[in-house]
Amino acid sequence: MFDCIVIGGGPAGLASALTLGRALKKTLVIDNNNARNKVTRKSHAFLTQDGVTPEELRAKAEHDVDQYKDVSRINDTVVKLIKENDHFIVETKQQKYTTKKVMICTGLRETLPDIKGLKESYGKSIFYCPWCDGYELKNKSLLISVQPEQVKHMALLLSNWSEDIVISSKDFSVLTAEDKAFMDKKKIKLIESEVTEFKHSDGNINEVVFENGERIPRSGALIGVKWDTDFEFLNGLNIEREENGKIKIEQFGETSVPGLFVAGESKDTMASQLIDAAANGNQIAKFVAMQIIMESN
Repeated sequence: MFDCIVIGGGPAGLASALTLGRALKKTLVIDNNNARNKVTRKSHAFLTQDGVTPEELRAKAEHDVDQYKDVSRINDTVVKLIKENDHFIVETKQQKYTTKKVMICTGLRETLPDIKGLKESYGKSIFYCPWCDGYELKNKSLLISVQPEQVKHMALLLSNWSEDIVISSKDFSVLTAEDKAFMDKKKIKLIESEVTEFKHSDGNINEVVFENGERIPRSGALIGVKWDTDFEFLNGLNIEREENGKIKIEQFGETSVPGLFVAGESKDTMASQLIDAAANGNQIAKFVAMQIIMESN
């Protein structure tokens, strides 16, 4: 019987395991080495680790966690999670485990738009997060391809890093006269057509092709990406969710299923930076450890 099983060995999961290990709680981290940020060349904005690759950051985090004898890690995939009385049964492809608490730190399931050339360029010259990669795109000719409701926000944000911006979307009817005035002021061109192809050389884009036949030269892009937490292993639990699909949680990450917690990107329907995920994992793990301590006395 584990005190806690952490599902996911990214920044949130490993930060959680580190905190639980320091609290002397018997912890198991289950991860299948299928991180969403594998396409990223360098990770940024993580204090003391700015510019390291995701693999380097992960290796350092695993080294930290492995110093604590109460924490163990395995490479496996969780296929089923059920609750029986006051404990959980976690079933993987290889084995079954029992635990008092479970922390979901799997991050998000990501779905990219179906655009030719996108997969080859994603993480190299095409990104989704200005805070993560805006600095690397500074002063470049940028294409922003997002849903209509995101146009205004992305126009305002990306104008911080570049003065050469083109925004494409299927519809601009949601833009107000004030919004359009801002676009004009910033000399942002609007193309009411969706992207069909990113022309590139080894992942570095050089031209964007649109559904209406228009073509423009660009050296970088930011796109809208879909994320969810509809993981199949959660189907055995009746977890309450928000209207947008986000898992409902209390202040300290506990779901509607007592003893089941969510931390890191998994708590949202939008991706976050690694430092945010790690910090949240640490925060939630402290509450998990406190709950275990209280229940054992």
